[in-house]
Order: sequence, then structure tokens, then C-alpha cells
Amino acid sequence: MTHYLLTGATGFIGARLTRMILARGDTVTALARSSSRTQALHELGVEVVHGDLATGQGIPEALRGADRVIHLAAALRARSAAEYWALNRDGVAHLVRALAVTPNPPRLVLCSSLAAAGPASPAMAPVSLYGASKLAGEQIVREHARRVPSVIVRPGIVYGPGESALLPALMPMIRLGVVIKAGFGPRRYCLVYVDDLCTALLAAAERGPTVHPDDPRIGTYPISDGNVYDWGDICRALARAAGRRDPLVVPLPMPAVCAVAALTELAGRIRGSVPALNRDKAREMRCVAWTCVPADAVRELGFAPATTLTQGFAAALAARRTAR
Repeated sequence: MTHYLLTGATGFIGARLTRMILARGDTVTALARSSSRTQALHELGVEVVHGDLATGQGIPEALRGADRVIHLAAALRARSAAEYWALNRDGVAHLVRALAVTPNPPRLVLCSSLAAAGPASPAMAPVSLYGASKLAGEQIVREHARRVPSVIVRPGIVYGPGESALLPALMPMIRLGVVIKAGFGPRRYCLVYVDDLCTALLAAAERGPTVHPDDPRIGTYPISDGNVYDWGDICRALARAAGRRDPLVVPLPMPAVCAVAALTELAGRIRGSVPALNRDKAREMRCVAWTCVPADAVRELGFAPATTLTQGFAAALAARRTAR
């Protein structure tokens, strides 16, 4: 029996991963802020340690008895650059430094993002505050790689039951039969179904080379279902999963996209929230290719994505109907 420490266990990916680990007969401790969202973890039999990665509170207690650590917690949206850095860099630093002082550090899997590498074209470098902060977290892991055995996983767009950005944005347009695309020309993306990502994370926790401080390629795994999709491909697959006709895809000039992002961000500030479409996300939307090749994960981790895009969207839509 393996005992896992998870951060981000109350989130979209973490909730699925927790159930997958428990179904295997292994055990989970979750490091989480005190909130009503942890009640579901208690009901599953998960040990919950209340703490805060941004300050380091609770980390030593949560690490007791852990055989593997999977770090999922991240700031996906933030009101300021400081909020991104506080969790995506400093939170990683608090966790890794706590691991480094344990007598026999358990293997760490950091769930990062393709945003840390940047778009596949024209250059590999972060273009958003989110991406830069995720890359900074990766660099912390590399700095401690000789003491803490670590693996970095960089998924593309993750979708599936419980996802709160892609489907909620697209489904109203799918119902209308018209979908907006950011910018003119092709836009290419890689996606991965959440359960396939969880399988990759668990594989990374068990096998494969670990991060090497002098070679950023070793122990770092881009993850996708192995396909490259145009924006129209994604919209058509979702429409078919929903039993709708293929939508008309209409490009919106990037200046207009950026203007809308600024307005929605302003409205969010007034309401005290951060919308999925914001200026930082618009920086990523300018790029024409967010793609990767998961060949290293296939070869070294035994990763074998099992879910097609239409199957994944169908499962996500079924979960949305059940939740209503």
C-alpha cells in the first residue's frame, strides 16, 4: 500500500486523482486550506491536514508517512502577478524545502503546464504571468533535484467532468451554432482527458527518470492525448458529443479579444472574482500553437491515453447533466 500526499485535492484534477488512488487501495493525505470543500475528502476517508502552501503552514505535518507527493495546487487565475508567484513559485519552494530536510525524501511529481514551456511556435518561452510563475516553480524543483527525486509533468489543456472553464465557455455558443475563435488563421492545441492525466501522474510517481539539475529535458514530460487539434476540431467534437450540429467558427480579431478580456477582468474586479477570460489568458490566446508530443511519457512512463476527444466531452457533459 502506497501513501500519497496530494496538494490541490479539492480541485478539478485533484478530486479525480484522489478517487483513482483510493480505488487502487492506496491511501491519501490532502494538504488543503480549511473550507467546506474538504468535507467531500473526509467522507472518502482522506486524512486532511489544514495548511497553506503560500506560507508553508501544515506542510511538515502533511508529509509524515508519505511515500509519494503529487503537487497539483496552483493559481490558475489571479488578480495580480504577486498572487501567481505566491503559490506557483513560493508554494513549490515551501513544499520542496520541507521535503529536502526529511531523512529520506519521497518522490515528488509536480503538475506544471505547457504554459511554462510556452507555445510551440514561434519560440519556447512563457508568454503569460501564469506560465512564467509555473516555470519558476519548475526551476525550484530543479535546484533541489539532487536531494529531492522529482518529476515534472506538463499537460496541455485538461478537460473532463468537473472542469470549469472550457465547457462552460463553449456550450452556450455550441447551442447557438456559432463559436468565436481568437484571431485569424489556424490555432492548434493539445488536450488530455483528466483521467488520462491522472494515470500519467501516477505513472510518474512510480517510474521513469527524475529531474536532472543540468538538463531540463530529463524527467520533464509533456502530456496530451497525442493529437493536435484545430479550434474547429475541438468545437465540432464537443457539438457532436452534445448531439448538436457542427457550429460555424467565426474569427474575432485579437485586439477585440484583448478588449473583451480587459472588460471581463474589470467586471470581475468589481465582483471580487477573476474570470476565465482575462488579460493574462489573452496573452496565451495570441499564440497559434499550444502543442506537444508525449513520446517521452509513452516510452519512459508507459503512458497510453485511452480517451478520444468525443468520448471525453461526452463524459464531461454527462457529469454536468447529473450535477444539475
